[in-house]
Amino acid sequence: MISKAAALAAVGVLALGLTACGPGREGEGLGTVAGAVGGGLIGSTIGGGSGRVAATVIGAGLGGLVGNRIGAAIDDDARRRAHDAEYEALESGYEGRPYEWRSDRYRGEVIVGPRYSRADYERCRSYTRRIYMDDGRVITERGQTCRGPRGRWVEVG
Repeated sequence: MISKAAALAAVGVLALGLTACGPGREGEGLGTVAGAVGGGLIGSTIGGGSGRVAATVIGAGLGGLVGNRIGAAIDDDARRRAHDAEYEALESGYEGRPYEWRSDRYRGEVIVGPRYSRADYERCRSYTRRIYMDDGRVITERGQTCRGPRGRWVEVG
């Protein structure tokens, strides 16, 4: 039987290996790895008993696909601007207000929910991220994040 940690490690190694498949695809690679880890963690909390490993692997695979899609979708300048808007929204943003960002080719917004606390975290928030693509597509992500002990916002299930 494979442990949850071993399954996550295997998926992470697979995702890292896939990122090395082509030059100029750094955004896709980083998105894949981040999505795979996040999806694996979510899957491990959903699955139970012997199904936990399967749920972890499935969650990691789906998370990797979503993360790859977002990482591939925007360039470094847009990613930096999106990060800055998200940080502002999480730190001091008003609930329900869009915090917008714009680059030469893309635009997006982050909308945060109310602050709450949870075990081991003092400040948490739900969020919705939207990226408006130049071809008319809209990529939407929703999640929960908490401010960790080192002051960084971390994804939580």
